[in-house]
Amino acid sequence: MYGDNVELCFIEYLKSKGIYVVKQFNRDLKQESLTLNRIKEQISIISEFHKRTLGYTGVMNKRLDNNIGRVVERYKIYIRKLKKYLEQISSYKNKSNFEEKLNEVGEGYLIRAERCMENVYKNNYIDLILRSMSRVEMCLTDIYFDNLRKAKDIQVINIKNCCYNMVEMDLVYFLNKIKRKGIDINFSELIKSFCIEESLDDNSLQFILSIISYPYQFMKCCNRYRYNTKNWTEDEYLLRLDKSINEDGESLI
Repeated sequence: MYGDNVELCFIEYLKSKGIYVVKQFNRDLKQESLTLNRIKEQISIISEFHKRTLGYTGVMNKRLDNNIGRVVERYKIYIRKLKKYLEQISSYKNKSNFEEKLNEVGEGYLIRAERCMENVYKNNYIDLILRSMSRVEMCLTDIYFDNLRKAKDIQVINIKNCCYNMVEMDLVYFLNKIKRKGIDINFSELIKSFCIEESLDDNSLQFILSIISYPYQFMKCCNRYRYNTKNWTEDEYLLRLDKSINEDGESLI
């Protein structure tokens, strides 16, 4: 279609849709400038990216990853691992400080994670997957302000994480970043606005609410400690656990 280089073909395809891949753009976005209007504006840009790329099956097809359903499957694995670990440490006579903390709060986070996954499946998750596959939906994945913006046209720096996925996941990635910054906003209203722009129904709204309510940071920290993937000290792991609790915040479902 555009030549032998498949990445260049994809870039040309994006260009034909008014999406330009650039090397950089200057944006000094400080946390205090993240107003509700600025966040809504970025959500609209994300939605517009989705609409312009919907249905792409060009020469980049075999090179784009298909990530549909991967996050949910990973979250289910985390639940199984945490449940098993909590059963193990409950019988330990000499628990580490991390294990003592986990023994105190772990059951509550396990219940929260399970409730999130139950809500996903209760709201026709399989139908969402089928819709995404049928429409050939694409996610940019890296959708924060420093990678995606709109001037006259849409501009993006990094397209390496572009993949076939449910459009809902791009909003999940975006809102999770906002959430970790501790910004006090009404997530439910933002999700509703996104669903209206994308012509998505209440199943999508419940899916997004469930995924951003899932205690991902907590689960990831526990997994890292159990397998010592970061080689942190006991105190560092404990600090990370406390930080994860703050970042996960309250459940929205």
